[in-house]
Formats: sequence, structure tokens, C-alpha cells
Amino acid sequence: MLLIGRRRFVSGVALGLGLICTSAFESRAQSPKPESADITIGLSVNDSTFLPIYLAEGAGYYKDEGLNVKVLAFRGGSDLTRALVAGSVHVAVAAPTSVLAAINAGEKVKVFYGGFNQAPFFWYAAPSIKTMADVKGKRLGITRFGSSTDALTRFALVAAKLDPNKDVRIIQGGGSGERLAALEANQIDAGIFTWPHNFAAADRGFNLIASQSDFMPDFPIQSFFAMQSFIDKNPQTLKGVLRAFVRAVRLAKADKALSTKTLVSRAGLEEAYAARAYDQLIDGWREDGRLATDEGIKKFFEMAIAAGDVDRTWQASEYWDDRFAASYRDWAPK
Repeated sequence: MLLIGRRRFVSGVALGLGLICTSAFESRAQSPKPESADITIGLSVNDSTFLPIYLAEGAGYYKDEGLNVKVLAFRGGSDLTRALVAGSVHVAVAAPTSVLAAINAGEKVKVFYGGFNQAPFFWYAAPSIKTMADVKGKRLGITRFGSSTDALTRFALVAAKLDPNKDVRIIQGGGSGERLAALEANQIDAGIFTWPHNFAAADRGFNLIASQSDFMPDFPIQSFFAMQSFIDKNPQTLKGVLRAFVRAVRLAKADKALSTKTLVSRAGLEEAYAARAYDQLIDGWREDGRLATDEGIKKFFEMAIAAGDVDRTWQASEYWDDRFAASYRDWAPK
């Protein structure tokens, strides 16, 4: 009698697992196939804010969507946008300032998803420099001209009543790690850093002279964008990319150990700083693709105007294709 009961139990478990697997298979089968299977995703740099992109690749989430994704890192948003326009990158992930520049240049580019709403930048300087006002006549390191670090630095300088074009020398220094090395080598006097290099700068005796959060509550630090023609022709492909992103955001929030390990292996963070960076970044990733708050967007455009990128605040329709964020509940994984 016990044996019969056990057989029935095992049979029931097998049947249940079979139904689950069948249900998952049918769910995948019912999803429309991607229009383009081979996709290159470009990142402006290798950086901790891109953790969900790294996790989606490492966990095989793109493959689950029938996509063969190649992730490439560039040396700033300007280089990435040029690659997007040239067609060597299909989907770009970078600060929206790159999109504004492309649109101003006559390119038909749109942001189609947000979800990276953090204010992760800090300015550190040599011990003799105490405030942002003290950088007058000094050298400031950014990623690349035209990048978000360039625009943010110019905004911070204006807020300190300095003229970015006359009062300082702005130098292209690459990623945060490269700028920190340049600061240590006295090749620059101050620089803009994101997590975890801000921790490293503080630990090495450099002075915090300003924080991005001093100027804005949150910020659309990264966004997904593409040529409008690609968005229009490849909606199922982009839904697959975004489903992988959503799953990766959930994975990041559920598995700190894996996330910190990935920050070390993919973003190049030192192990001692990866967990600290994770703790400060985690709440800013939004799986529903929202942009920053109204106040954050307002400050973003104030920054862009101060930097000379635009001469007015744009309407959302000029740079934002909301079809995927608006339909999030229809296509997102359950």
C-alpha cells in the first residue's frame, strides 16, 4: 500500500513537472520570433551601471529569446553613437546626451527604454583642492568630449560659477579607472568618478568636492536607444532584448553574490569595492523601463543646456519612443 502511494506521488510529481515544462515551452513558442537574431549591443564604456546587461549575457537570457547577442564596450557615448549610425551596433546603451547629440546632427535616433535611474557621479580632487570652485585653472578628467561625464562636469562647473571653456582645462581620460590612475599620477588635478572608483579615490586620500546628487534627485544615467528605422522594423527583437534585461534586473536584486562577482569580472571592479557599489546602485535599476522623475528630467535638460548640447528643454516625443515602456505588462516575463 505504501509502495502504491509512493508510485502515485512520484507519478504526480513527474506529471506536474511535465506540465510546468510544457507551459514554459508553449510560452516561448507563442512569443513571436525576433525579426533579427544577430544583434550587437554597444555600451558607452565598461561600467558598474551596466550590470543587468552583463548578467543577461552571462545567464543566457538573450539565447532564451532566440537572440545571438554580442556586447561591445566603447570609449564613450560619442564613439558608440557613431557606431550606431554606421550600422555596426544595433542597440546602444548610454546616457541620453548621446541621443540628443545624434538628433541635433540630423540622425533619426530614439530612446526606447530607460530603467537606469541613478545619480552615480562624484568629483574628487588632489588634497590641495577643497571645493569645486578651487579647480579654477586646473585640469579636470572626463571620459570623452560629448559624453555624459563631459556634460555633468560642465554643469557642476557652472553651478560653482566657473566658465568650463575658460576657467579650467577639461581632459579626455577614458573610464573611471583610467581617470583615477591619471589623478594618482598627477596628470589631472580632479576628475569625475562613478561607483566604485569614488570609494577608491576617497580611500587614497583624494577630496570629495561635489556629488551629482547635489544637483539632481535622480538621473537617466543610461538608456536603450536605436535608429528609429531599426525600432520600427524589429519590435519583437527589441522585446526579446528587453525581456532579458527585465530578468537580469530581477536576478541582480535576488543574488547579490553573483552580482558582485560579475561587477568584478565584467566591470573590472576591485573585489573590496564591488559590494559597496552594488548596495548604492541596486535601487536605481527599474525593470519597467521608466525614465527619471520629472525633476530628474528637468535637471537633465538644465545640464544639457548649460553644457551647450541643446538650447531648450525638449518634449519627450522628440527623443522618446514609449511603445515598449507603455506595453511593459503585455510582453514582460511573469
